Amino acid sequence: MESGEGWVPESVAVVGLGLMGGSLVRCLRALPRSPRLLGMDPDSVVGAAALDGGWVDRFALPGEGMAAEAELVVLASPLRAALTFVRDEGPGLPDHVLLTDVVGLNEPVLERAREAGLAHRTVTAHPLCGSEESGFGAARDDLYLGAPVWLSADEEAAPPVRRRIEAFWTGAVGAVPRWVDAGEHDRTMAWVSHLPQLVANALAGALDAAGFTPGDLGPGGRDMTRLAASEPKVWKDLLEFSAPVSGTGLTSVSRALNVVADLLARRDMDRIVEFMELTRDWSEGRPPAGGPE
Repeated sequence: MESGEGWVPESVAVVGLGLMGGSLVRCLRALPRSPRLLGMDPDSVVGAAALDGGWVDRFALPGEGMAAEAELVVLASPLRAALTFVRDEGPGLPDHVLLTDVVGLNEPVLERAREAGLAHRTVTAHPLCGSEESGFGAARDDLYLGAPVWLSADEEAAPPVRRRIEAFWTGAVGAVPRWVDAGEHDRTMAWVSHLPQLVANALAGALDAAGFTPGDLGPGGRDMTRLAASEPKVWKDLLEFSAPVSGTGLTSVSRALNVVADLLARRDMDRIVEFMELTRDWSEGRPPAGGPE
């Protein structure tokens, strides 16, 4: 199969029916020829909602072995739960079952797949889409449409496996795949995704400590703190794995804020304007030559 062709598996098991997994089953259900959809989640209430809505054909709790019935397994649970699934249930998957995911970091999934003997049929994926909302109720069928998705694979994964899973993301899901080294991807995400999340949380915390509420914010403040509404449980595992790089990023932000605070204390408005002009240039695609010292 060529990578440009779409691949719709006969059956797909989605492990985790939160925002990402719920949106995936809705997307697949909307296809003209929907695959058989097997939903798995630790919350049986979520499973009942997915069944009642017709979004999945069957539901099971993790650990019940239903994923072995699928042609493709998509891990859509928090990272730690996804790694547990690969360790505990991965070795029991039949040889024809392929594996991909939407957990957000690529190297931990690939490493666990290597340990479980699944590296040759695993392509880890990170779709660049989502929402500060969470849960199955926030899912929608167009979440992945047109979204970039970063794909990584071990050298053991043969070209046909890579092409088939890439074709799933392209043809069945409507995303735009791009291949990347897993370690490079994870380092980048620590800076461009995890760092903004933590900065938004820090700003929200500072506003809260000063006695302000979200209702006091204007458009800029709402934009800056939007990510603070994200589900903390989803971020817990990601931040644990990205902590060294994310910590470096926070240190860099802290130094920049200290510089700006010092300029304010000295009423050096010209330097502050210079700093703002440099960062405006960066935001408009013109990398700044440097910042205030």
